[in-house]
Amino acid sequence: MPAKECQHENLAHNGAAHVQRCIDCGCISIHMGPVTVRFDDHGLEALWAVLGDACAILHERGARITPRRGPRGVA
Repeated sequence: MPAKECQHENLAHNGAAHVQRCIDCGCISIHMGPVTVRFDDHGLEALWAVLGDACAILHERGARITPRRGPRGVA
């Protein structure tokens, strides 16, 4: 019997990423260009927290976080 395909709902989308959630299993998929990273709900919240911490530190240091135009890379 073939594996069941996920049924995705779109949660958010912008020029940097597209976020979807599987209605059946709850897996969160973050698509960034050719890269897709999958999380459970706890992993997504942990990523959100660490990204927020990183942005706060950059703001404290006076760094500007501005969107770039053109191709984006993944470090």
